[in-house]
Amino acid sequence: MGVELRAQREQQDLTLREVARRAGWSASKVSSWENGRRIASVDAAIYLANCGTHAPERARLLELTKPPSEMYWVRPYFDKLVNPMKSLIIQENLAASIVYHSPSAIPGMLQTEDYVRALCELSGRYTADRLKQLIRARVDRQRLLQRPNAPRTTYFLYEHTLRSIVRDPALMHEQLQYLVLSANLPHCTIRILPESAPPYHLIGSKFAILEFADHPAITYEETFATGLFVDDRIAVEAYYILLTRLEQDALSEAESREWLVRMTAEYERMAQ
Repeated sequence: MGVELRAQREQQDLTLREVARRAGWSASKVSSWENGRRIASVDAAIYLANCGTHAPERARLLELTKPPSEMYWVRPYFDKLVNPMKSLIIQENLAASIVYHSPSAIPGMLQTEDYVRALCELSGRYTADRLKQLIRARVDRQRLLQRPNAPRTTYFLYEHTLRSIVRDPALMHEQLQYLVLSANLPHCTIRILPESAPPYHLIGSKFAILEFADHPAITYEETFATGLFVDDRIAVEAYYILLTRLEQDALSEAESREWLVRMTAEYERMAQ
């Protein structure tokens, strides 16, 4: 919500102090809202009115002020009020470090465009326009990896995923090349769970742990129809327990890079 408020203010070329003066607030109060402190619906409405936000956009944003449940906040992919990836993109851009666990597919941050399209075709539930939106979201998310102050990212991928998820050698050769390039970024680590590792994919879902400099960690879990954010401390710690097991059984960072290079060459031979 803080990111959304700041965007509305900046669209009108207003300074933080100007909005505070118009509403009769202190600049520190407005700053705290823009930096993530929860804002009441009444205050949000006053803030947006002073920014000249139009009624439809104001209604959409006021929905975000509704308090979440005690442990979870859910973003349904079919909710017209919510861009399905917008909440996740905002959290990723605020994070200091992120760990991704993806037992069934390559994480979205590392997917090529053809890989995204192949997965969407498998699901059978996306229109052409929806597919374009998802590809745009992928591009938006991947800009994060090119940022000078990008968060530290660690990805746990499974050997069986990289061998069998898409049966197009040329497509997978391009995808593996992209993984090799990403693994060489200074802030990006890829760890491979080999076939010899315990079958953690049977108990662990697709999730990301996001850590922040000034706020407690949260977990994002992706299901077929919704994106689920978990911010309860005990619930988040359960993901860290699984993460410890993954770190013990995955190939090292150097071994994983070597494995990816060999797998890339294997797909190149298959595509010829």
